[in-house]
Amino acid sequence: MRKSRRVVITGLGVVAPNGIGKDAFWDALVAGKSGIDYITAFDPTPYPCKVAAEVRNFNATDFMSKQNARELYRFSQFALAAAQMAVDDSKFRIDDFNRSQVGACFGTCVNGFEKVEAAFATLKSQGYQALAPLTGFQYSTHAPVSHVAIELGIKGPSMTLASGCSSGLDVIKWAYDNIREGTINAAIVGGTEAPLDPLSFATFAALGILAGPTADPAQASRPYDLTRDGLVLGEGAGAVVLETLEDALDRGATVYAEVTGFGVASEALHLHKRDTRGLSLVEAIRIALDGAHLSPSHLDYINAHGNSMQDNDRAETNAFKLALGHLAYSVPVSSIKSMIGQPIAATGVLQAISTALTISSGIIPPTINYRVPDPSCDLDYVPNRCRVSRVNHAMVTAHALGGTHSVLLLSQPQD
Repeated sequence: MRKSRRVVITGLGVVAPNGIGKDAFWDALVAGKSGIDYITAFDPTPYPCKVAAEVRNFNATDFMSKQNARELYRFSQFALAAAQMAVDDSKFRIDDFNRSQVGACFGTCVNGFEKVEAAFATLKSQGYQALAPLTGFQYSTHAPVSHVAIELGIKGPSMTLASGCSSGLDVIKWAYDNIREGTINAAIVGGTEAPLDPLSFATFAALGILAGPTADPAQASRPYDLTRDGLVLGEGAGAVVLETLEDALDRGATVYAEVTGFGVASEALHLHKRDTRGLSLVEAIRIALDGAHLSPSHLDYINAHGNSMQDNDRAETNAFKLALGHLAYSVPVSSIKSMIGQPIAATGVLQAISTALTISSGIIPPTINYRVPDPSCDLDYVPNRCRVSRVNHAMVTAHALGGTHSVLLLSQPQD
């Protein structure tokens, strides 16, 4: 039986509300710097929530041609920028000898909603002939990965996933599975979203899940805190380069972390309501640990979904207690959504990038805005300040609408 190949992360690209580029992003996380502020992308007056995690000072022409900067929708611009940064960071060369053995996969869910209102207004006033010819392509969920493949010259499989807030972890599984089995030798994968337009924002406001008013917008996202009252919508993108450990070592690449396991399970309960016992997340954790041949005692850190919603944070905490037993109280748990909000399909990959940097640096980012302990959320959430700690094995969790749970395990590569 052929031995499965080991898969590692060698490149990181980030477009985040608190920093563009992996270094700026990481410095902000370690410092506990929030990217959440009052909304400037549109007038938030009609909405109960006035804050979001916007990506500011993003200049598309830093990463692409002027023509692409004009034509690509914002979510595709983010994806292409993150992918370019990840490839540059990995020093991975795509050429005629390997381009058919390189794949690409991006997750996105809101897609090009940012332009839908304007396009509809044009249609009503001027007719379909006035629409830009590529409108139907540019707002498609498949647009970001298509642009990435075209610009980077990737001729292997090119895929799009839309599994809600789990998408950013699921794209890593896609690459992990295909590289292990030898379908491809490397992949550039990521997640991207730009949902900060009136129509998209209104749909989240209608759900009643957005954070309430606060004196300081940077304190709006408060995962696990007793006073938490909703999530903060965010935007951005993350991308990673994955390849075989053997190839990475052969070319002297920096190895941030090894992908060692993945688990997925669904509650099959409701689109919005969730099982606060956390039983499906427990199952996803079990599958991931079993696949990696690890036990709960091996876990050194959890980068959690932690989106600052009452039920979600409580359900996740309960799941960690059930899955890890008494060990749950000794494993640090933190949520970077306290600083970047919830950028939907970009969420998981930004968490994975953060976790890879934790493994390579030995620093755990904090959960900021943790002030009032919640008796039902009583684990070690690394409150307010980063922590120095050796991390050999870490877990990343994501939860999506419909009760989907994805769990990724990242590790220090061992001989």
